[in-house]
Amino acid sequence: MTIRRQPTDFRVIEQLHGDARARIAPARSSSTPHAVYLLDKTSKTTPEAAAMLAGALGTRSGQVAYAGLKDKHASTSQHVSIPLDSSARARPEVLLPGLTARLLGWIDAPLSSEHITGNRFEIVIRDLSQEAARQIAHRADRLRPTPDADELLIVNYFGAQRFGSARHGEGFVALPLIRGDFEQALKLTIATPARKDSGKTRQFTRLCASKWGSWPELAHTLPRCPERRAIESLATDVQAGRSPDFRAAFAQLPPFTQQMCVEAFQSLLWNACARRLAEFIATEVTKHAVANALQARGENAPTRFKPPEPLSADDDYGLMVFPPAPFIDPRWTELVIPLLGPKTALVAPWGQAAAETLAEHGIAAGDLRIPGLRRPFFGEADRPLFVRATRFAMSPIEPDELSRPGRQKRSLAFDLPRGAYATVVLRSLGQ
Repeated sequence: MTIRRQPTDFRVIEQLHGDARARIAPARSSSTPHAVYLLDKTSKTTPEAAAMLAGALGTRSGQVAYAGLKDKHASTSQHVSIPLDSSARARPEVLLPGLTARLLGWIDAPLSSEHITGNRFEIVIRDLSQEAARQIAHRADRLRPTPDADELLIVNYFGAQRFGSARHGEGFVALPLIRGDFEQALKLTIATPARKDSGKTRQFTRLCASKWGSWPELAHTLPRCPERRAIESLATDVQAGRSPDFRAAFAQLPPFTQQMCVEAFQSLLWNACARRLAEFIATEVTKHAVANALQARGENAPTRFKPPEPLSADDDYGLMVFPPAPFIDPRWTELVIPLLGPKTALVAPWGQAAAETLAEHGIAAGDLRIPGLRRPFFGEADRPLFVRATRFAMSPIEPDELSRPGRQKRSLAFDLPRGAYATVVLRSLGQ
């Protein structure tokens, strides 16, 4: 199985909220100073594309606002806004390598995540065996709430993209932060090379790993990037005759990097809690299905009826379990579970699963704080246990023109709300 053989195999189309669309005016005015562009990009991160667009319009990249980060290894379409002081600066269309931006109009405030409802995904899965291609449809049928539904009901796990700060495979930065081991936290963040590192990041992490402890030398040789400030802080300590202050050095990292170190671990905890609940729900589903089958047949003894089994998928950051959808009690589909923080009350029906998950790491909810730092912090944020992949459509099995003879492909399309992961949908389908 291959996903993203070419960028157009993974298409992401951002969906702007209706209220936001209605606020876009055709002409600039004093009350609508922000130009709104539809930005189509290929093989670029959102910040890279934003910087290119800003340069073409003669403004700073920090002025470009967007609702969300879109995948680099895909073909994506999203909305951005830029404050411009005159209509003349807003070019109707910007064409750059790997990027096209089309002016939609003008809005009163910068765009943010609150302005989008979700994304439409169009994905081609390639290099499939005939059996693997059939299994996609089989698994999809087990995730439909009803046989004719055009949606899938799946556990709303965080996808692998969420765990970028643990890309090195050496653990999560949040655990040494909780213990107050700021040297280890800093080392995991900037001096632990990962296989997929490239460019300046690859150079930076390898230099830090090879010369860890030689702070003045590192500060002199590292490439210029925001993370370098942490090493410069340690070099200043040494040159002033002080012991290296690793807590102060960690605080010099970009705020986004710091916060993602915490949120990645919170997401890991959330996924593990959700998996425990999914396994319990799957047991409920089996009992319900067996009871219904016996009642339908008027029998009081076990029969040859084979109860539905949960679907599962291996993932680098923990097994994903997906209960069959038709018999899931509605109370579960409406359940919301928070990302855990130090003041989170572990309440039924998910509290026990959360407590067991925390205990696996040797901590309790009250331990989710970082001594001596106000940021990053373990903030609570609600997340639905289940998500619906709506307007789900799947192509027939077709020969894959980009693979060896005999291999197949299937195309999928579906909508997901903001914060849900298409890669998790693919995992539920066995991909």
